[in-house]
Amino acid sequence: MYSLSHLNEVFEPSYFPTLVYSAKQEYGRQRHDRPMHKHDSLCELLLCYRGFGTYQVESHSYALQQGSVIFGNVGELHEVVSDYETEIGTYCFGIQNVYFRGLPLNYLVPAESSHVRASGNLFPLFESMCEQIDQLYAGNVQERLTAQLMLGTFVLLAHRLPDEPCLRVSAANSQLAVRAKEYIDAHYTENITLESISDELGCSIPYLSHVFKDISGYSPIQYVIRRRIGLAQTWLISSDLSATQIATMVGYDNTNYFNTLFKRMVGVSPIRYRKQYLDSLRGKRNQK
Repeated sequence: MYSLSHLNEVFEPSYFPTLVYSAKQEYGRQRHDRPMHKHDSLCELLLCYRGFGTYQVESHSYALQQGSVIFGNVGELHEVVSDYETEIGTYCFGIQNVYFRGLPLNYLVPAESSHVRASGNLFPLFESMCEQIDQLYAGNVQERLTAQLMLGTFVLLAHRLPDEPCLRVSAANSQLAVRAKEYIDAHYTENITLESISDELGCSIPYLSHVFKDISGYSPIQYVIRRRIGLAQTWLISSDLSATQIATMVGYDNTNYFNTLFKRMVGVSPIRYRKQYLDSLRGKRNQK
């Protein structure tokens, strides 16, 4: 196990990983998707302890299985999707103040490196550490301090896992698809349609739909909806805004339609999702 002095040798001076929240996703429960979203002030480190799924980050996909360690740098669009109709089992830690020497603030791994790595024979240790961190963080001041110190060790050990792609699927080399994704990411809360996207990019709707699905796995409009629902989830779990207010903020004037889309994608209503998520959360509410 690493000492505090050793940890200070790999992190920038005066910086040490700070646990903001801890959440355990129970394997086998009803699946509630958390579509494409990002965090502007923190990074996330996850351990898959059971199940199979996919981690989508920006324009890359990785296969997940028991023992997969998942890295989410600050500001990166990402989502975890179970391969089945039930939840994949994960421990998820929201972390601030991570500053590895040579990396930007709140980056767990270089942007160009693999964002999913196999823990191998370290999996039993990682699972035990994650369980202890999650439980201790719900305790008293001394227990929370112990959780913070254990987190620093877990972050360092995970960071040093071999950078070997876990069935990585590279994005299609299509400039049009990349431009379409960038345009949607910048305008998805606005009144955006296939016609407006194709007009902006100067291409036909069928061609746009074909190349975009190659890079994202979704049609352009499906991607717009996933971005909107992902942002709505962020507001639901980080604010006291009403579902009606959030619907308007993410691009829907009709609250009933927003509620229908949300329930279809996530499995529960927006307010039910807020309650279930916050009931399982240990730590601060802010997840932006």
